[in-house]
Amino acid sequence: MFEHTVRLLLEGIFVCEITHREAFAFLNNPANQQSVNDYLGKIGLKLSRTQHGGSFFAAHIETGGPEKKAAKEVFTKIKHELRPLVAFLELVMRASQKDDVICAGFVIETASVMLSIDSNPTLRNDLQSLANLVKGPAADSSDRARFNKVLNRFKDEGYLYLANSEREIYQVTGKIEFIMEAIAFLSEHEKIGLEDEEAEVASQGSLL
Repeated sequence: MFEHTVRLLLEGIFVCEITHREAFAFLNNPANQQSVNDYLGKIGLKLSRTQHGGSFFAAHIETGGPEKKAAKEVFTKIKHELRPLVAFLELVMRASQKDDVICAGFVIETASVMLSIDSNPTLRNDLQSLANLVKGPAADSSDRARFNKVLNRFKDEGYLYLANSEREIYQVTGKIEFIMEAIAFLSEHEKIGLEDEEAEVASQGSLL
């Protein structure tokens, strides 16, 4: 399990209970955390964890040179992902008629969400706008195709996990915690400069 877990981390994957249950359980053991961290340390990396503990990932130890460039790339990617991801989460919450914060393990039932969207013109308009924000092949004119495009995009980005392909049920992964922490940071430091933001991302742990 050590080798498998390390490979996942080196691939830049967020290891959480939803997507990689066994590897997540392995990393929950302090002794295993230490052994993985010792190994990563030999190649300039460290084992990091989101603040709420829902996801592990590998991050750079140093923040200068190539590491600073990596931090900048992570920051830029986050900035580009924030708007469509937040719009998606808001759409799902409204369609699901839930007021609680979406966190790791949150279940998205495609049929149920689509039923709400089909019966609400505002939600349909929001879905169309969201589909235009999300990168990927152009969807056809149906709302279902637009929603599938959005789901596939965030599944490919690691924010969603297809828990039941037959019923098209998705679960939000632990990676959501990382992006929520980034949102909180950006909201708190709305007026600071780009260099400072990059440094903060680097200090939290820039991804591979």
